[in-house]
Amino acid sequence: MAYDFGSQTLGIKNPFKKEGLFKAVAGVAVALLGIYTLIQVAETLKTDKIVGWSYAIIGFYLLISGARHTGVGFFQLFRYFVGRSVPTSLAYNQSKSEQDVAKLELSALLYDDKILHSMMMGRKNNTFIEPVGFLGRFVHSIFPKLTFLPYPLRKMAQEIAGMTINYLTGILSFLIVFFVVTSGLAGETAELFAMPIMGTLLLLYLVISWSSAARAIQRNSETVLKSSGGASFGGIIALSILVPIIAGVYLDELVVVTDQTKQIFAEASGVFSAWANLGLLTISTIVVLAAVLPLLFARMAKAAPQTEVSEYRENMQESVHPNEIFINIENIVLANRRYKEMPNRIYREFDPKLIEQSDGKGSFNGELLIETQPALAEEENSTDQDAKKTILTLVSQVTFFVSALTFYFFGQNVIESIAAFETWKNVGNDANFTLLLQTTSAALFTFFAWLTFKSAAKILDAASHLFWGEMHFTSLLMYLKTEGTYTESKLSTGMSIHDSTRSENTVVRSSITPWVITSRIKTSIFATSGAKNLEQPRFIMSMAKNEQEMSGIVDEIKNFLKEREAIAAITNERDLSNASQIHQINQQSRAFDPNSNIDGKLGLKEDEEAAGYLRNEEAAQDSLESKPDTANQPQDDSKN
Repeated sequence: MAYDFGSQTLGIKNPFKKEGLFKAVAGVAVALLGIYTLIQVAETLKTDKIVGWSYAIIGFYLLISGARHTGVGFFQLFRYFVGRSVPTSLAYNQSKSEQDVAKLELSALLYDDKILHSMMMGRKNNTFIEPVGFLGRFVHSIFPKLTFLPYPLRKMAQEIAGMTINYLTGILSFLIVFFVVTSGLAGETAELFAMPIMGTLLLLYLVISWSSAARAIQRNSETVLKSSGGASFGGIIALSILVPIIAGVYLDELVVVTDQTKQIFAEASGVFSAWANLGLLTISTIVVLAAVLPLLFARMAKAAPQTEVSEYRENMQESVHPNEIFINIENIVLANRRYKEMPNRIYREFDPKLIEQSDGKGSFNGELLIETQPALAEEENSTDQDAKKTILTLVSQVTFFVSALTFYFFGQNVIESIAAFETWKNVGNDANFTLLLQTTSAALFTFFAWLTFKSAAKILDAASHLFWGEMHFTSLLMYLKTEGTYTESKLSTGMSIHDSTRSENTVVRSSITPWVITSRIKTSIFATSGAKNLEQPRFIMSMAKNEQEMSGIVDEIKNFLKEREAIAAITNERDLSNASQIHQINQQSRAFDPNSNIDGKLGLKEDEEAAGYLRNEEAAQDSLESKPDTANQPQDDSKN
């Protein structure tokens, strides 16, 4: 959207300053860690090229990740450019002065004029839709007020809930596998192999689930809740029991377990254990829930899903042309309600239709759907939750740095594993093989830890951005429908023979039936940084009655109708003086008429009678001329 500068600003400030500051600090710290790693490359390349290149890959990844994070943080600290055309309209804006802006915001429109009209007439809010899928219904049943939040927050809550349920399901299946294996049901060989394999598969499943949830939360531009089904608990439990047993039967036949093999796996399992990674997942889950849920509960507590409107209907008889009613409502009544002189947003244009009939009669109708410029709702944009938002942002950036640090240690373990592999390949004894297993297990542990912290950091960062970016606006939404009929008649004044001026006016008598529906709506938008900072979908959160505003609109319309003039008069002083002079000349002319009586003039009564006689004669003559000529038509003899 174009930056439409105006001296009257809308009072919208940058909401991401704290988040940007924390991001910049965390990004710089990670970049410094990458630089520290790159410094070791030159020295290491002289002794071992593989290790040197490994340090280079680790350093470049950390440096790029830190620099990108720092750039995002600084970008959020830059000046927040907000023009006079924000936020996004609810539907396509038909206002002729805003057509350029209307085309740019097409992709972010959430409603249209038909939906808005239906919402006002039906006293309903189409923003709130029922959840789809088992998991969605389950979460919304536990937290009923979650239904009345905007889509991004509902989706975030649903994704976090799904992630938590998947985690609990995975832990349950892992415990079942542990019981089956340790009880001997899976065989002796499976006791050595099953737990590491199942633990690795479980970690992959949970980490993929976390990454998927993080990506879904980051896509905050979506406006439709997707189906979210729960995992098949029965299927997972059945597989947790059957897979180890079946695998154990075949492993016992294919693999011969010796005491030396048991010792090696016992030593390796002391370093890599799925329980340790599951413990990190548990801690990460608790941290995510503890940081996000308080803000989510506070936001749900503010939800006030009202669907009320103010309505006015009446039948009026007024001497006014229908077009003047429409012009007054659009150009005066509604223009008086502009916020900071911003043009109103017209979603259904006022296109009055006059249907003319014979003898100066006809009917008319017209519709208008309009919204005033949204203003920041100060009471909704309060700072009472800023402390919780700051804590969430701090936790997310600390988690981001921890994930980078874990990646650094993962790289170190990979380098050590490569060195152990080279040693074991050159000197293949049991001690070197045990060292290889230990370093490989440590690398796997740090790898899964890195993926866990990375996903947790993404989830926390996306949630933090959502809570900081939500802005609330309030505006007047109005629907007007006007119907009626009209008749034309002539009104003449100054018809006396003594009147030197005369006024003839065509008076339009209208029977007007207006239907006005207004509502003070509260909307929510999730801002972001950049050129499209407020070009996001805007959600209608509540519709409240506004009887006072409705009363003011009706009073202005009625005052306009009462002050209408049906008779044209002379308001210019010069015209009034000229008419007076003409009247005096007429009086002098009558006073010296040679055909007048002895006194030089007729009496007032005689003048008026003469004027009336002449008028009647003229009307009779016009009537005779308008009748058909019946003199030459044949006579009906039967009547004689």
